[in-house]
Amino acid sequence: MSEASSETPLLRRYIHRVQRSAGDPQATTERRREVLTFWLYRLGERIINALPRAVVMPAAAAVGNVAYDMAGPKQALIHANLALPLRLPPDDRRVKRGARRAFRNYAKYLADMMRIGEFTAPQAADLVGIDNLEILDEAHREGKGVLLCTAHIGGMDLLGPGLKLVGASLHVVADDTTYGRLFDHLAAARARQNIFVIGWRNLRGLFRVLRENGNLVLFCDGGYRRGDVPVELFGEATTFPIGPATLAAKTGAPLLTVACRRTADDRFVTRGLPLIHCHSTEPAEIHRATQAVADALSSVIAEDPGQWYMFRPVWPQTDAERAQAREALAAARRGEDWTKIGA
Repeated sequence: MSEASSETPLLRRYIHRVQRSAGDPQATTERRREVLTFWLYRLGERIINALPRAVVMPAAAAVGNVAYDMAGPKQALIHANLALPLRLPPDDRRVKRGARRAFRNYAKYLADMMRIGEFTAPQAADLVGIDNLEILDEAHREGKGVLLCTAHIGGMDLLGPGLKLVGASLHVVADDTTYGRLFDHLAAARARQNIFVIGWRNLRGLFRVLRENGNLVLFCDGGYRRGDVPVELFGEATTFPIGPATLAAKTGAPLLTVACRRTADDRFVTRGLPLIHCHSTEPAEIHRATQAVADALSSVIAEDPGQWYMFRPVWPQTDAERAQAREALAAARRGEDWTKIGA
């Protein structure tokens, strides 16, 4: 076996980072930032795991309140995102209250993620409830894998410990291009709960999970991006990523929209919505399936917008982008090839 072929993916990533930073002041600064972030995270992780969860959750909520107060211009962005599902003006006090709750819930989520690697089976059973596991069984009977479509709401990762109790696992697509040491640490912690992370560029890995009839988690609320699938979300045109419906069409895997909501006592309730199938890669069919996912996720978000911690723009930000998004959506609804709009 050659030296190159014996390198593990983690070793290759480490070598790349060393080569990248050698003699490059900017890369060296980035490397130092990564190291500092890693050790600060590990310190917070140790403190949180040394305390009872009943103490950690109120403390995390307090940190979330402070983060909201210090968010500055970011507050307006969150207000704009939450105004549509709440059907209120962005400056309404109820929207601001929801935005503050989103910060608190996100801080709680981060605290739970710092503890996830240490969850025992009894703790997982107490923390996570799955309302209708039978819909996941139904999806797996098709034998093509399952595409679990979700949004940044509640705590999707916390489904992992719940599924581990029944011998199932999750594969989650994530960005592995930055903060490599922290990424590897988080991946290892998740793996202890049968949550396996796949880099977003690893297409072979994605198809392999589906060929093995596994569960592949895809987050769909990444925000407007020209060229993605036009959808209507809370009455306004935007886009959802093209990947979920395309994977469904190419593999035959059903799309299962999943909600994992935090309850008032800081536990989690998970449920799956009706299965969605995408039968071809024709633009009209990709739009139909993706719009069905958007409709399902909008119902999940509308249940409690204060649990939607989406901290980047979801809808187009300029008049030109809004016009293009509406034109593409109108074309998709007519059954036309929306990919050629504005090309």
